[in-house]
Amino acid sequence: MTEDDADEILIMMSQLWWTGANIPDGTLKIWHKSLMDLEREITEECVKDLVKDHPFWPAISDFRSHYQSKLRQVQSQIKPIQRKYLPKEENVIRLRELRQNLRANR
Repeated sequence: MTEDDADEILIMMSQLWWTGANIPDGTLKIWHKSLMDLEREITEECVKDLVKDHPFWPAISDFRSHYQSKLRQVQSQIKPIQRKYLPKEENVIRLRELRQNLRANR
């Protein structure tokens, strides 16, 4: 994630959770550094999920554990292979040709 992405995530988080006057600079720096190692899309999903369960700003450890579970979920998805398969008749023809070539090379 870039620094601008991390800043946008922090702005979104502050709009969703922060009710006080100003967020302490130390808190922002820690969160900014923590967000820099993460992927933006998954981080946004985590924020959207956590806002439902946490009425207040979550701890970094809670956020990280939720992020890790989301990341594992995304990585474990099996994507279908996008291939164009030959028709059955053409496959049969090719198999016959291969068999003939193998017999001829014996």
